[in-house]
Amino acid sequence: FMAINYETILLHEAIRLLLISIRQQRSHTQRSLSIESGISRQFISQMECGKKQPSLDTLSQLAIALQTSMSSLMEELDRIYQHLLWQRCPRQARNSSENHTRNAAESTKPSMNYIRKARGLRKP
Repeated sequence: FMAINYETILLHEAIRLLLISIRQQRSHTQRSLSIESGISRQFISQMECGKKQPSLDTLSQLAIALQTSMSSLMEELDRIYQHLLWQRCPRQARNSSENHTRNAAESTKPSMNYIRKARGLRKP
């Protein structure tokens, strides 16, 4: 049994929220994204539910299908992660990068709105 630290759990949640957010921003259904990316609809669903984590190759396929770059995906992923970290561990987030974290938490990007509506990290 491998223990997963809290930051890894937050990263997994950030990936999940990123995938949902960007798919919805681009007006894709899971099925249409599956067709565009060549990734099964079931696997897209599992990633969005947090049951599976995408590899970098999978993220690259998704970026191409969503007509964005890997660097844009990673920047948005970092914003979501920093927001979740700020929301859950304000003291730790403040110590790591106060200004960057505050900017992410105050972002008006659609993904931040999705996180707010979803109330951030899901409880186990």
